[in-house]
Amino acid sequence: MARQDSFIKLNGKVGDLSFFKTKDGYQARTKGGVSADRIKNDPNYKRTRENNAEFTEVTGSSKIIRDVLRSMILLTHDPKMATRLTSRVFKMIKADLVNVRGARKVLPENFGLLKDFNFNEAAPLNNTLFVTAVASIDRVSGVVELTIPEIMPEIHLAQPKGSTHFRLTAGAALISLDEEIEPSVMLMESSNYQAVGEVLVASVLTSTLPPNALGAILLVFGISFYQEVNTLMYPMNNGAFNPLCTVAVDTP
Repeated sequence: MARQDSFIKLNGKVGDLSFFKTKDGYQARTKGGVSADRIKNDPNYKRTRENNAEFTEVTGSSKIIRDVLRSMILLTHDPKMATRLTSRVFKMIKADLVNVRGARKVLPENFGLLKDFNFNEAAPLNNTLFVTAVASIDRVSGVVELTIPEIMPEIHLAQPKGSTHFRLTAGAALISLDEEIEPSVMLMESSNYQAVGEVLVASVLTSTLPPNALGAILLVFGISFYQEVNTLMYPMNNGAFNPLCTVAVDTP
């Protein structure tokens, strides 16, 4: 690695040379590394090719999951959520006991590993709501239900300072990793806005997915907090306090 001594400091690439700035000043180095052709064909890089293939499978599947759940994910905020979800999907591909290394897949039967995944690490569901909602997924009929017991906010809810209302949302998602075989579906049901000083009576949030689905079915449950100003509801800190969690998974 060489140091740039010219009064003209360069950043970027010129031919096989790369110019960049570090804490030690402006540096230059020649292009290096293993060629793509060698990685693709050299027997010594067989393990690298296997890892690359599975990485592509994982990142693609993780993106599909995020895309299907996007309308629910938008209710909360966690900059590191995508990275954490991809890490969980890596566990799913390692659970494939059918295909050989390098050809392993993210299979519907391994989606159970997504249960209890919190999409907002800073606000886990079990640290926000202190009653237990009961989930029910009927694959044959497609009916997905979340039964929520009575909630007394001053006892059962850890609400952010300044919030005046909250809302419960259940999302039923059919996740398909192959849209040609079966399309993905995302349905959401929400409660009314509830004042934090009032008791929320027991309720059931119900959605109906296509019957006899082939893919994994996820039930995602979230709580959104709001501040009412002049009859309008404003999300608290853009959803940073809102928990969102996969509370149930049904696999084929």
